[in-house]
Amino acid sequence: MNVGSLLLTAAAALLGAALATLLHLPAAPLLGAMVGVALVNIFTSSAFDFGSAGRWIVYACLGWLLGIGVNTDTLAQLKAAAVPIVLTVVAFLVFGLVAAWLLWKFTSFDSLTALLATAPGGIAQMGALSAGAGANVPIVLTVHVLRITSVIVLMTVGLKLMGGRG
Repeated sequence: MNVGSLLLTAAAALLGAALATLLHLPAAPLLGAMVGVALVNIFTSSAFDFGSAGRWIVYACLGWLLGIGVNTDTLAQLKAAAVPIVLTVVAFLVFGLVAAWLLWKFTSFDSLTALLATAPGGIAQMGALSAGAGANVPIVLTVHVLRITSVIVLMTVGLKLMGGRG
């Protein structure tokens, strides 16, 4: 293990996460750390990779973090809105498949990267899934960051059209 590489990569991740948080970017810790580590890797080719065991631990922690948000109220809400949820998911999937096909057809993206870039999901989850599946993670996350940023920017308009209902 190269301790210097580990320290440099950890510092880049923490600095990137802190800067993105200060800038109020969506999924700031994840995106900032990713950009920080990517810059280290681009300029030094020596970003520390903690291997499959480390990735497993990170994914388990991410699952833990996501699981904490599920409770009996969540299940009751899901049950009450089952039909609209299923229709919404089907619409997202159809749109995502069409968009993925267009990315695959008209860019140099492989089919897995195109599918994961257009799949509905959170930035952290899609990043983890992309890394585990072997897709082009920076491409997938860039598309999702643009999507989330667009949602945040347009949310004010949507809320006003809905009468301010939040």
